Amino acid sequence: MEDDERLNLNLNEIWRACRKIQATIFRYGFDICADFVEHDPNCTGLISNSLFTSILGKYKNVVGLSEFELREVTDYFRLRDGRVAYKQFCKVVCQEPASTNKKDLATGLEWNDPMHINVIPRPEDRRRLCLILIKIAQFCNLPLFPYFQDYEIVSQNVGVVTVAHFSRVLHFMKIPISDDDFLLLLKRYIKDSYTVNYVAFIRHIQNIMDYLKQNNLLDNAMQIIKDFPGRLVDLELSELPAINGTKMAFKVFPDLCNHPKEYKDVCDLIFCIQNFVHKRRVRVKEFLECFDHLRTGTVTKNQFERALDNVGVRKYLSQRDMNMLFTRYLDPVDTNRIMWRLFEDEIDKVFTIKHLEKTPLLEVQSPPDYIKHMPREGTLDWDHAEEVMRNYCEEALQRIQMRIRNRRLHLHPFFRNYDKLNSGHVGCNQANQVFLTNGILLSNNELNALLARYGNELGFNYTKFLEHADPAEYAVPKLKPQPEALKTECPAVSKSVGDNYSEEYIIKLLSNIKRQAITRSINIIDFLQDYDRHREGDILEIDFKRGLDNALISLSADESNAISNIFRSPKRACCVLYRDFCRALDEIFIEIETSMGDKEVTAVPLIHLANLDCFDCFLNFEERTLCSQALMKLARKPDEISNLKQVFQDFDRENCGTITRNQLLRALTVREMHNIVSSRELDAVYKCFGLQRGLRLEFKYREFLNMLDILFQTGQVKRNY
Repeated sequence: MEDDERLNLNLNEIWRACRKIQATIFRYGFDICADFVEHDPNCTGLISNSLFTSILGKYKNVVGLSEFELREVTDYFRLRDGRVAYKQFCKVVCQEPASTNKKDLATGLEWNDPMHINVIPRPEDRRRLCLILIKIAQFCNLPLFPYFQDYEIVSQNVGVVTVAHFSRVLHFMKIPISDDDFLLLLKRYIKDSYTVNYVAFIRHIQNIMDYLKQNNLLDNAMQIIKDFPGRLVDLELSELPAINGTKMAFKVFPDLCNHPKEYKDVCDLIFCIQNFVHKRRVRVKEFLECFDHLRTGTVTKNQFERALDNVGVRKYLSQRDMNMLFTRYLDPVDTNRIMWRLFEDEIDKVFTIKHLEKTPLLEVQSPPDYIKHMPREGTLDWDHAEEVMRNYCEEALQRIQMRIRNRRLHLHPFFRNYDKLNSGHVGCNQANQVFLTNGILLSNNELNALLARYGNELGFNYTKFLEHADPAEYAVPKLKPQPEALKTECPAVSKSVGDNYSEEYIIKLLSNIKRQAITRSINIIDFLQDYDRHREGDILEIDFKRGLDNALISLSADESNAISNIFRSPKRACCVLYRDFCRALDEIFIEIETSMGDKEVTAVPLIHLANLDCFDCFLNFEERTLCSQALMKLARKPDEISNLKQVFQDFDRENCGTITRNQLLRALTVREMHNIVSSRELDAVYKCFGLQRGLRLEFKYREFLNMLDILFQTGQVKRNY
């Protein structure tokens, strides 16, 4: 029975009591261990229960221990024979840490674990947390420490920030995290029920980045390499699920080209290498020239193979493919060397043609058509497909064309609604959903045939599908409007489109906009990207001017027309390239620093987040403990149960998000929650969520309600009290 009762003890309360005793010993220099040793002449490490309680009771008022905490600490260290193991107790509270920080003593946060994290019991939650951290590590190109350290200038918290500031930093850094992922992060790193341990969070992110870099698991674009055996496929592209219980019929060929090896010749190899180089913008010369010290234009076969490996294309080529390349570029004078300059000239034709100055009338197409229309990875070679599959696909296309002709269907908007990134691809299940929505009923074999022909690594290529199934003019969007439509639909185009503005005027105009954005801490792209529904990078000129007005950027009519003409889209004369405009203003947020001897590029933030907390809101150790206990008690009745938000909004006539202390107490009384917390705990909660407004301290009830919801959803609620 005694062991069962000990297992039911609240270990969190015992640990807090030991922390109180530990802090008092360090602050006042008490020697509690010496008092215990005086009553143990045989040095057995054990004393009676009454002696232990009486000795520890002398310091009860100084430490701030309650009778309940004193009794639970004594019960925890008591053995079966009734004696107490005081040596084990002394190991916990009397050992001073190796290094102490004076800053910790000044702020009252001593004896806190700087790497405090919470335990995630479920293994599936732990795996999802690892995925979230790796995803954040790939998005963090800027340092996170400056944004969190700005918070400590005013709040004087060591290693912790509020949940609201933690959310603001992630939103400011444009890290895409859903609500469930954010709750899981808080469940891992929340501390004292209302703060987040950002030191442990950043340390874990940095450890992940160091591990990936040390093991060469990242490419130049900071993405996990494809050959990594533990590649997390659900970070970027999820696996395409089965549709109607059928699996997709197309397969992904592992080689560089999307053709079987028996049909590949040397021309296919050159085309595939050109496609690889064009997608990644690689200069082949930089990898081969370093091996040719005498500038003879030739390298050995091993050096040529090493150069292709550095480019990243060697892992897609077999030994048969390498022999074909060796045979094509073999030096006729020395058969052991390869003419790399000839190889470079053929590969660089995907960008331009050498000696173009000698033929000024020659039109260069970059990339060529055979590269532009080369199929993606995962596309089935339709020329060598099975006859049965080809017949099913033709029957499905004829049925879809007949349905479109008879019902006057327009399928492009349905696909476009699912294509948020404007990539021309949708998921296979989304394509099936479009067919079902428009009454196009296909069998499993016909659907698999369509997916095999138009499917690839990105999903279902609906643009190519519509070219075959619906070849009407309205099915394919036109990038450049007709002149007649331009006159009727875009009357706001200024007549001074062709005016040449001086460089001084452009710099002066951009500087004016930068000054207004930096003084008001405005992110202009947030006001403009809402008008770009399909993320095409350009919006109408009227919407562009309306967005600038909503962002409180005051410009004259001539200045608005000038900035619209400077960033006008070459494809749509009535639209403005707002992304280029915002990219020109990004200099007010980051500064790129490079050094001659270092290859790394460092992005230093120039504009940091504002700290809304005041100096009077700082909580010491005792107040943070009281606030944590009060929040866990109040979390049993969040807003969805108590509807406190409605009462707070009735008191907040100005809708500013703050109320007074008297109004807070009245709101808790209306919902019968005032008897849950004591007056000291209520003072700590009011001070925690306080905001200096004028000459008095007011209560931020929105953050308070948000914190109660987070504690309720993460399960950090005090059940019994």
